Amino acid sequence: MLTKALLICCLVALAQGYSFTSKEVKCHVCKAVVTELEEAIAKEDANKKVDVSGFRLDAQGNSISKRVLLIKSEMFLTELMEKICDKMDDYLKATYKSNNKFTLLKMIVNGKMNPESSLVDFVQDGDLNKSLGHFCNEILEEHEEAFLNAFQAQEVGSDLDIKICSEHAKYCDEAPVQEEYDFDGKEEL
Repeated sequence: MLTKALLICCLVALAQGYSFTSKEVKCHVCKAVVTELEEAIAKEDANKKVDVSGFRLDAQGNSISKRVLLIKSEMFLTELMEKICDKMDDYLKATYKSNNKFTLLKMIVNGKMNPESSLVDFVQDGDLNKSLGHFCNEILEEHEEAFLNAFQAQEVGSDLDIKICSEHAKYCDEAPVQEEYDFDGKEEL
């Protein structure tokens, strides 16, 4: 009887250890999408330009077009976003052994097994992590404009995940790192 009660307590503790909300999962999926987009864009020639033409004509009947960087073109970014959710198959849900905090772990990094694999316990998922792809599609559908604007900006900052996933989509709670305030040589109170 005592062993049954102990076993039930252990199972309940394990189940509670792996509890996380869909908002947490969406936060990590959103961050993974940003990372995957940044990596895919980094593989492209940053100086390559493409003609972007509309269906407008000038007064002489010539098509009006302009050249923009490929990595900033809406067509390129849209096509990239359409394919990026396939990359979610490379991720698994996990919790860190040290603090039981939820994470998404990319299994293969730079052609090798992710070194963080030994730091986590993988979460057994009934849907074999297919929900990650679903969340990815949902995030991109709902926030496509935010992704486009962020990646088309003149200066793409290093904290795109915070700008998109925290500030715009409100999936994550992180805030951008604040620059230290200079008190003009005055002592802090």
